[in-house]
Amino acid sequence: MSILQVAGIALLAAMVILLLREMRAAAAPPVRLVTTLVLFGAALGLYAPLLTRVRTLFALGDGGALVTAVLRAVGIGMVCEFSAAFCRDLGENTIAEGVLLFGRLEILLLAMPLVDDLIQIVGELLK
Repeated sequence: MSILQVAGIALLAAMVILLLREMRAAAAPPVRLVTTLVLFGAALGLYAPLLTRVRTLFALGDGGALVTAVLRAVGIGMVCEFSAAFCRDLGENTIAEGVLLFGRLEILLLAMPLVDDLIQIVGELLK
């Protein structure tokens, strides 16, 4: 999917949501959710070739665990950002901040084994 298609879908959905808010406010959130999922799916379509390329680059340097952690962190960040934006659109800022906090903590937890490895390497270098 090209950026023009994505932009067209986003603009069309925004106009439909605007009209639905005027006529039938309860119908706007499902349209917003479906649009968000379509855009997220389009982003995942771009993610696959990028994932292959990054894995190839890290395989050359033998960084398999690192690339897995980085790609998971990117995925967690994307899901959290989309979810928080949807919550903000519905006027639930507190829930959006909770989703973002949870995502940050999950990424931090994901990075802990890498930090342990880094500390171990630095300790060996200082000996």
